[in-house]
Amino acid sequence: MKLKYSLLYCILFICTLYPAQNTFIDGLKNQLEGDHISSAEKFRIYNELTEYYRVSDQYTTAEKYVQQQLELAKKEQNDAEEVKALTQKGIIKLNQSEYNTIPPIIDAANEIVQKSHNTTAALYAGYLNIYYRKALGESENTIKLIQKALSMVEKQPSEITLNAKLNYLLYGIYTEWNDAENATQYAKKSIELAEKSGNKNLLSSAYSALAVCYSFQHEKTGDLKDLKPVIEMCKKAVALYHQFPGHVSAHVQAMALLNLINYYLSYPVITPEIREEIENNANEIFALTEHTTLNQGIQAGALGVLSNLASRDQNDALSEQYLLKAEQILLTLKPVYYHVMINIVKDLAQLYAKQKKYEKAYQYESKVAEYSNLLFDEGQAEIAKRLEAQYQSQKKESELRSLTEKTASLKKEKLLYIGLGIIGLVGAFFMFRSYHFKLRYSIERENKLDTEKHEAEMLIKLQKEEQARLKAEQELLTLQQQKLQSEVLASQLHIQHKNEVLQNLQNQLSDTDINIHQVVKGESRVDNDFEKVRFTIQELHPDFFKNISEKAKQKLTALDLKYCAYIYLGMDTKQIANLLNVEPKSVRMTKYRLKKKFGLDENTALESFFQGVFSDL
Repeated sequence: MKLKYSLLYCILFICTLYPAQNTFIDGLKNQLEGDHISSAEKFRIYNELTEYYRVSDQYTTAEKYVQQQLELAKKEQNDAEEVKALTQKGIIKLNQSEYNTIPPIIDAANEIVQKSHNTTAALYAGYLNIYYRKALGESENTIKLIQKALSMVEKQPSEITLNAKLNYLLYGIYTEWNDAENATQYAKKSIELAEKSGNKNLLSSAYSALAVCYSFQHEKTGDLKDLKPVIEMCKKAVALYHQFPGHVSAHVQAMALLNLINYYLSYPVITPEIREEIENNANEIFALTEHTTLNQGIQAGALGVLSNLASRDQNDALSEQYLLKAEQILLTLKPVYYHVMINIVKDLAQLYAKQKKYEKAYQYESKVAEYSNLLFDEGQAEIAKRLEAQYQSQKKESELRSLTEKTASLKKEKLLYIGLGIIGLVGAFFMFRSYHFKLRYSIERENKLDTEKHEAEMLIKLQKEEQARLKAEQELLTLQQQKLQSEVLASQLHIQHKNEVLQNLQNQLSDTDINIHQVVKGESRVDNDFEKVRFTIQELHPDFFKNISEKAKQKLTALDLKYCAYIYLGMDTKQIANLLNVEPKSVRMTKYRLKKKFGLDENTALESFFQGVFSDL
């Protein structure tokens, strides 16, 4: 589904008007400085300017307009616009992965909603919370929140663009889950709503989204007739830029063009007409991104496509030229966009291997490993930030729930005491003359006992709540530790195998008969196999090796433990042989030796034995 040089998911949330011409933005600024402009018009301009600079990654300028919008909204006491500004502020922070700054912004937006009961404000406060949950990776919770928001936003015809955004978010989640049916449903809904809203920028993104949905079927069948609707949707996205000048941004147009030429590479034969269109679209990409910032990923993607064409023509020199230029462009971006860079250096390694320039091939294979590790580290850091944000969010929700329950309990008790007081007063009215002193003493004593009892009960309840909170925190920390341990196990197996292959490659470089292309190709196949089982390894019991070693009747070597891990994952003899670069016969002998070490007879399968070990834990 994900194309090699495509950056489609980078525009997942670029869904509002993003003018293509700087003159248009200058016009908005000039209007803002005018003397006879209404507050409503100012709010509209602030929203458009903020969105423009946010999607351009010019966050400082975007935040400046957010702040001006907040000040005007407070001055005008416009709750809806104040929440819209807070929503923009929160999205800017999320785009910079500043997760810890979001809860206070959400609280401020919710406080405004509670005071004003403004429906529009409530919708945008909900949208910010949805965006936050999506950024934290809480996909299932995000879907529930979106469905709830859709039931409200569908009753507000003026918020059709927000409706389209929510459907676009649903498309994105189901696409990540490879659920083609639901992804297609929400992509089509997003197109329908974008057409009604008149937002051509959003419509372009929605067309590209539907192209991704249609590509599922083509990847499944490989039939060219299934590629046709994919190309048609991409062309619709591209055509909007010229049909409605100024309504589709240069950035979104460049992304649509890059997706289109990537899909063109799916044709087994590139006709002269297709080749000409690819080259023209690539040149248009370079023209569109010439005067924009943070465009290195798009430019490198276009160069990668041109390199692919040159490679098909057997023009290795031109292919190398495009790839080297793409590498240099990506290095100007800090941090480097590793997803595209890995593909670029991998293609260079394969090109040099094909040319039998083994030293350069080895250098770029090393870069592949280096960038892969950097990408992994970057991902781990991002995961850690998300986990911390999730923990703080869950902790806050737990405290809020406890406080709400406590407040409700106190309210009930207060009402109960008021009722008892009223009853007491009524009784005292009729009995005042004859039982004045006795009743007074009785009431005071009863109140004192009730107060002491209540204080004791509250103290016990608080102690129980504190114990429950500490237990919940400990369980969460334990789960986080287990997850990190399992990820380390998976990474160690992968890195160890990669190091062995690279070392073997380095030792064999002096042998002129070695086919480096076959080695790289084989390693790519092993990488693919390993990725399929990677997440399964991450679910292993954190004490996997310890438990296995305790069951063995003889001491297990490091290689024995590695075989045990692969067998427990259900990998067959051929897959293990490919991963460890040994003969299948050697794997079968090792399995026989392992049975002896565990004291198993010949009829007992190692897979069943390992499953039994962990099912008893």
